[in-house]
Formats: sequence, structure tokens, C-alpha cells
Amino acid sequence: MKKINIITLILSTGIVACGYVHIYYSHKLSKLDGLDQLAIALSIYFLIQLRFSGNYLVKGLIFVLLTGSILLLLNILHNNYADNQLKRYGTKANATVTSVKYMGGHKNYPGIIIKFTYTSRGRIYNHSIMDDVEADRRFSVGDTLPIKYSSMDPDLFEEVRN
Repeated sequence: MKKINIITLILSTGIVACGYVHIYYSHKLSKLDGLDQLAIALSIYFLIQLRFSGNYLVKGLIFVLLTGSILLLLNILHNNYADNQLKRYGTKANATVTSVKYMGGHKNYPGIIIKFTYTSRGRIYNHSIMDDVEADRRFSVGDTLPIKYSSMDPDLFEEVRN
């Protein structure tokens, strides 16, 4: 019985730690996008397997409801954090487009990945956004992209639309 309590403690701590990382740092870890959410979902799955007996339908329903509500709450909290940071510490800047890649390999496909750089406090930040190809929003390498970033957390940014 003691072994199950230790495992429960470890899994619960993992959920809390991954939740904290998701709220405050997921925008910095975009290359590992979704791994924190996967770790939370797997931890919840193993907790349910440890704590609940019964048929698979009940366990599955508990898993879907619990995981869905926790991940939804974490995404809401992260968006709230990002909005507050940009509202309080938002600094406007012009980022320089370094790459424009049309998804699907041709310019007729309705999606592009725009890579850009900007500087804050002497440090260069490289990021990218996905966008729909619109007639009035064509980007080329060297163009400027208006953004707003948080002076307290420069990895946190949003595109400023005209």
C-alpha cells in the first residue's frame, strides 16, 4: 500500500510541475510543444489506473473528463498570463522577417510559416508564426513585422495587426 502512495505522490507532483511549466513557460519551449500536456495526460491515466477499479468505460470517462478539464484550465491560465504580461509590459517593435515558407511546397497553398527576429536588451530572439496567405499580407525576407513583446519576458510576443 505504501508503494502506491509514493507513486501517487510522484505522479501528482508531476502534474503540478508540468502545469506550472505550461502556464509560465510553454511559450519558451515551443520546440517541445505539447510534451507538458502529454506528461499531464499520462500521469492522470496512471493515477486513474492506480486508484480506480472497475470497467474500462468508467475509467475512460473519468480520464477524458479529468484530463480535458485540467488541460482546458491550464490553457486558459496560460492565455491569461500571456495577456496580462503583454498588457502590463508590452513593448512594440518591428521584427525582421528571415524566412517565408509556403506550406505544401507551392505558393497557391493557403498557409505560410513566417520566421522572424527581434532584439530586446541586446539579445536576439528568433520566432515564427503560422499565417494564412492573404492578398494584402505578402511577406518577403527582410520585411518588417510589427509585434508587441513583454519586456519582462521577451519570448512572449504577439503580432500587431494594422
